[in-house]
Amino acid sequence: MKYEWAWRAARLARYAIPLLLIVSCARQEPSPSNYREIQVENGGSISGTVRYAGVKPPANSIIIEKDQDKCGGTHPNPANPGSGEAIAGAIVYLDTITSGKPFEGSIPKTTLNQKGCEFVPHVQVIRNGASITVSNSDKVIHNFHFWFGVRTVTNDAQPEGAPASTVVLPEAGLHTVRCDMHPWMRGFVMVADHPYYAITDSLGRYTLANVPPGHYTLKMWRDSWSIDQPRSRTGHVSGYDWGSDYRNQKEVEVQPNAAATVDFALP
Repeated sequence: MKYEWAWRAARLARYAIPLLLIVSCARQEPSPSNYREIQVENGGSISGTVRYAGVKPPANSIIIEKDQDKCGGTHPNPANPGSGEAIAGAIVYLDTITSGKPFEGSIPKTTLNQKGCEFVPHVQVIRNGASITVSNSDKVIHNFHFWFGVRTVTNDAQPEGAPASTVVLPEAGLHTVRCDMHPWMRGFVMVADHPYYAITDSLGRYTLANVPPGHYTLKMWRDSWSIDQPRSRTGHVSGYDWGSDYRNQKEVEVQPNAAATVDFALP
């Protein structure tokens, strides 16, 4: 009997301690956008590709070091950009554009699921003001910890079977979401305050359509798929260290009713 009690106490402590460290932040309203929707006259387009220059490093599988009975021993790297030179999952966008085409339709609802001990989707772009429905499909406790740079935006736990939560990210820009209990889990949400954003497809292609004529700075972001998983002397994983994100920018001139081409090459 005393052994059963000790086992239950240890199991409770396993989850209770991380839960005490998790602080739910109050829901914040999205900051107002300076972007002005107009009827674009003689708009042009920007398209191109994102590729890797040289030999692309492999996207090694991630070694699971906790809750292996629920998460498995390994799983594919969710940041895998695919085979060949093309880079899928890169975000290409116009920086600081102040006016242009309207957003299409009403503000959509988006989802983020903790499934297979990873965040799904791994990368997404959402409209400023859109709510994210965060759920947990795994039979293990997770937490979703949203970061904006080095600042926590919101952080909450979702045990197995917990109802979905609604999150609104109040600031435009790139947000990272992590699970502190399973430190290999991470995802990315880009909050867009204008509609000129695109995620590259499996061939590394993107297109931004109906852009007002003018001079712009075009930016590209892609998370790294290179990960170092050092092992301790006992054979356990002692950390998860990803390489630096890929970032680049180029200047582009959009002519009336014309197509501009801008390609990016990751070093």
